[in-house]
Amino acid sequence: MIGKAIFWNIRSVKYQKAFERLTGLNRRHRYSFIALLEPFQGPQELEQYKRKLGMQNAYCNCSSKIWIMWNDDWLGEVVRDNLQHLTMQFNKNNVEILFTAVYTRCDARERLELWEELEVVAQEMSLPWLVSGDFNVIRIEEEKEGRVDFTHLEAVDFNQCINNCALTELRYLGSKYTWWNGRIEGACIFKRLHRVLCNQEFLNIFPSSEVLHLVRQGSSHAPLHVLCGSEEEITVRPFKFLNFWTKHPNFKKIIEKNWKVEFEECPFMKLQSKIKKIKGVLVKWSKVTFGDIFQSIATLEDEIRVKECQLEINPIAENRSELNKAKAELKKYLYIEEEFWKQKVGMKWFKDGEMNTKFFHNYVKGRRKKLHIAEIQTKQGDMLANKAYEHETLIQIQSSNQLSVESKQILNIDKAQLPTLRIKTRRIRVEGY
Repeated sequence: MIGKAIFWNIRSVKYQKAFERLTGLNRRHRYSFIALLEPFQGPQELEQYKRKLGMQNAYCNCSSKIWIMWNDDWLGEVVRDNLQHLTMQFNKNNVEILFTAVYTRCDARERLELWEELEVVAQEMSLPWLVSGDFNVIRIEEEKEGRVDFTHLEAVDFNQCINNCALTELRYLGSKYTWWNGRIEGACIFKRLHRVLCNQEFLNIFPSSEVLHLVRQGSSHAPLHVLCGSEEEITVRPFKFLNFWTKHPNFKKIIEKNWKVEFEECPFMKLQSKIKKIKGVLVKWSKVTFGDIFQSIATLEDEIRVKECQLEINPIAENRSELNKAKAELKKYLYIEEEFWKQKVGMKWFKDGEMNTKFFHNYVKGRRKKLHIAEIQTKQGDMLANKAYEHETLIQIQSSNQLSVESKQILNIDKAQLPTLRIKTRRIRVEGY
């Protein structure tokens, strides 16, 4: 685990509101690595802001558009210092990692130079590699909203660079858009200009890494909060029927259409085949129809904040209609979220009660906590906390149980002789073996 990092186009560290927010975020999360883009200050000011943030080391690139700060437990050295990116190699806990902070120029021809330089880094280095920052370009047309043309050729160049470097995007949470041009009505534009990319070597070491798009406050660009996690719990996600599907007008048609497909098998196998087909169809249909409800809610809340500003500045009927339309869409997704958590926690919903999503989140977490096995105590009194040892021990217990069942007649087994699991303070004591 290398901790938390933040990449943010802060648009001037001298702006008090922006820097106060950065200080607050760092105080709360204690970042190990901070990358600031467009600080709008000279290199001579870097030391001052490094001390204010409580970081031990700092470096700025040759154009002073990229500032990087890190703690003493990271040993870092510069690999490439360029106008549009700064690449550094860090060593933490004997793990070598490359970090590249990017601030891309607005001109498409200048961006081509950056794409070529990133490809050179990918060819020369085989270390775990994380690339993040402001790329000033989107990958697909759906990553923008507003009256602005989508430049297909620029997106092709960017996507080609990502493929040539063998990079992939980290999963993100929050609003889909990371930049707003600060304008309203017809001139309002949202785009996803920032992202976090990494290679397969990075994912092999930090498989549970993810990104959170924080709210834009103090800058027109959203901070990217990166959590690099090295532990990944292997979870099997079985198919789960979601109750809110049944309230969609096309749900019954989807079921009827796919249920009528005939299979030339025995009745039981035919039933199994139909159910299996229905499950696959419903999963794909849900992704297209509802998508990620939590991401949709975050994006709609982001849009509503801007539309409310539009209405305050220019209170015309068109702006009011756009705001009401967005609020209606948000209300629909909030209802879907409510239905999801209602089913998730398995509790009765009080009709006269007030929705408290935080309460249901905590309830679900409490149930998961009860099911979590932290340690296993063997017959010899040893406590096993390693997941691999736990898994191996449980297999041995199961195998021994099967041997004892085979050596005795199943109907004559004394229940007192069977192993019991005693759960106490999140530990499991294995008895009877």
